[in-house]
Amino acid sequence: MTAYRIAVTDDEDLFRKGLTRILSDVDGFQVLLNARHGRDLLDKFEGREELPDLVLLDLQMPEMDGVDTLRALNKAYPALKVVILTSHYNATLILKMIELGASAFLAKNTPPEELIATIRNVVDNGFHYDSFTVKLLWERTQGHRPPAEDGDKALTKREREVLELIGQQYTNKEIADELHISPRTVEGHRNRMLEKTGSKNTVGLILYAIERGIVELENVPKKSA
Repeated sequence: MTAYRIAVTDDEDLFRKGLTRILSDVDGFQVLLNARHGRDLLDKFEGREELPDLVLLDLQMPEMDGVDTLRALNKAYPALKVVILTSHYNATLILKMIELGASAFLAKNTPPEELIATIRNVVDNGFHYDSFTVKLLWERTQGHRPPAEDGDKALTKREREVLELIGQQYTNKEIADELHISPRTVEGHRNRMLEKTGSKNTVGLILYAIERGIVELENVPKKSA
């Protein structure tokens, strides 16, 4: 069974087709579709019974760019994971994309092995942030610490333990092994935390944890790509 189903979205034909070929040669990877821009991607999603686990999304595209596409995907398909492909790392834009739900960022000249590892990390764990992105998140939290949780929405001790390990990019199975609980219990904790914090996905949950000091930035990510 294919473990990683991918959509590639980029307006440059040569880059898109080359990326599709690289990924299609990886065991366990399947490129379900590729699209020339965001509108093309959304059109191809309509009526499909099988959707990808992850979208590789270029930022600069005609008709519908990466920002508008991510916003639309987050609204219509909140469980879908999106990795942003970019030629330029812009701090303001990256933070905006994180808030919109981007799971990872990759430069377009990233080596194939790093791309493959990042895709696996994102599908398995929900996100992957490199050292540059972590630094931006640290700077974002300086002088801005939201009030602690209160009332019935406060996270339990066990939920905080699970969240700390999520922040270190442990999979559900690894968290289960670490805390001596079942993977199903881990998933239950994750879902309750999403509900309590009002987060739409794991990325939102990590932002919540970082802002409140539940996850220390030096530990994100703990595991290498």
